[in-house]
Amino acid sequence: MAARSADSLRVVRIRVLVSLAAVVGALLCVGSASAGTLPQSLARVNVPAADRSADLKTLADARALAARLGGSRAQALNAIIKSATQIGNQAAFSPALARIVFLELQTNVTYLASHAVPSSGTRIRIDGVTYESYTGQGLRIQPLGTYFAILEPGQGIASEGGVGVAMTNAQKIVLTDGDRYTLPYLFSWMGTSPNWQSAMAEGVAASAGVDVWNRTGDDTFLDTAVRFGNGALADGITVENNGLWFPLYVFAPSYRVLNGHMQTVLAMNDLADATGDDGFADAFNRSVATTKAVLPNYDTGGWGRYAIGEDAPVKYMTLMATQLKDLGQITGDTAFTDMGNKFTADLKTPPVITGPAKPPKPLKLKKFKQQKPFIKLRITRDKPVTLTVRIFTKKGKSAGVGPAVISVASGASAIKLSLPPKPGRYSIRADAKDWAGNKVKNVVLTTLILKK
Repeated sequence: MAARSADSLRVVRIRVLVSLAAVVGALLCVGSASAGTLPQSLARVNVPAADRSADLKTLADARALAARLGGSRAQALNAIIKSATQIGNQAAFSPALARIVFLELQTNVTYLASHAVPSSGTRIRIDGVTYESYTGQGLRIQPLGTYFAILEPGQGIASEGGVGVAMTNAQKIVLTDGDRYTLPYLFSWMGTSPNWQSAMAEGVAASAGVDVWNRTGDDTFLDTAVRFGNGALADGITVENNGLWFPLYVFAPSYRVLNGHMQTVLAMNDLADATGDDGFADAFNRSVATTKAVLPNYDTGGWGRYAIGEDAPVKYMTLMATQLKDLGQITGDTAFTDMGNKFTADLKTPPVITGPAKPPKPLKLKKFKQQKPFIKLRITRDKPVTLTVRIFTKKGKSAGVGPAVISVASGASAIKLSLPPKPGRYSIRADAKDWAGNKVKNVVLTTLILKK
C-alpha cells in the first residue's frame, strides 16, 4: 500500500536502539527501592488518593477472599499479592504501573469469587484483556495474547465491538515511556522477578495497530502502532555484522527464540510499509539479514528449533513455517520460503532414527557379575521422538526384556538398555513417534553378540 506522509500521520521518529549495556543497566534499576508494604509503595509514588483508596480496598478484598476460600484460589490470590508487593518495591514503580497491577488483582478477586482456578494454560478474555492461568499464580495479564486476539480477530473480538474497540480497551495494560509503549508482564518467569517485557509482545501489538488502522482508517491506531514499534526497537539488540535481534524475553537477550524474533521482524515491515519511515525499514533489513544468517542453526535436519538446542513444539513449528513463508514473500528470498516449506513438510514426514555406525563389540555377560547386563547404545534422531526399543533373538522372537520407552530430543545420545541374561546374537530394533504423531516402526538399530 502507498505510505502516507510523515507530517500527516505525525509519525514519531524511532529512538536510537539501546545497547546491550543499557538494557542490563535498565534491568538493574528494577531493583528494590525499599522493602515496604503495598500501601507504603502506593503512598511513596504518590498514587492519587481516590485511586489509592480503591487499590487498598482491592487488596483487603483479595486477602479476605483468600482467607475465606483457602485451597488453590487462596494460593493464586496470595501469589498475585506477593508479586504486586515485589513490583511496588521497585524503583520503576509508578501510578501508571500500579493501575495495571491492581487491574490484575481486582480481576482475580472478581473471577475467583465465583469460579475455580482454570487449568494451567487456559486463556480467558475479560473486559478486553487476555488473561492466562499459570499453576499457583491465578489469572495473569497476557499482553501477547491480548494483541494476538486483535491481530487475528475471531468472533470474540466482534462481540467486544470490533477491532477498534478492542485496541482501545487494551490500552489499560500499556505503559507510556516517552514516544514508546511497553507491555509489562507482572509475574515471575524463568527465574526473573516481575515486571518484565517482551519485544515479541510489542511487535505483535504494533502489527495489530497497523491492521486496525487499515480496517478503520483512524490515524490514532497507526500512532499507537508506531509507539509499540518504538518499544520493540528499544528492546532490540545489535548482534554480529550490525544485525538486529528481537528478544522474546528482554531480560534474557542471549536466549534467541526464533518465532518471537521473526514476529517482530514482520512487524517492522508492517510499520515501514504503513509509515514510509526509514528507521523501521532499516530495522527490517538488519533483522532480516540476521535471520538469514542464523537460520541453518534452527534446523535439525528433520525438525525446527524453538531456540538453539531446543526443539520447537508443534504449534511453534507451524507458526515458524508461516513466518518464514511470509518473509520469503516480502523479501523475494527463497532461503526463507524453502525453509518454511521444509518445516511444513517436517510436520508430516516420519522420523529418521539410526543406531551406531558399527555394531558394538561382543559383550561378555560375566563382566556384569551380579548386576543385570546392559548396554549404552548411541541412537540418532532427526526429530524429537518417543522411542520404543525392543530386543529380539536371532529367530526374531522377543528376548524377554523391555521394551524400553523413552522420550528424547533431536540429536544423538547414548541410551541405556537392559540386555537378556543369556548368550546369543540379538537384534535391537525401535519404533519412533514424533511430536506431530508421525511414526516409523521396526527400525533395526544394530545387532549385538552376548557371550558367557
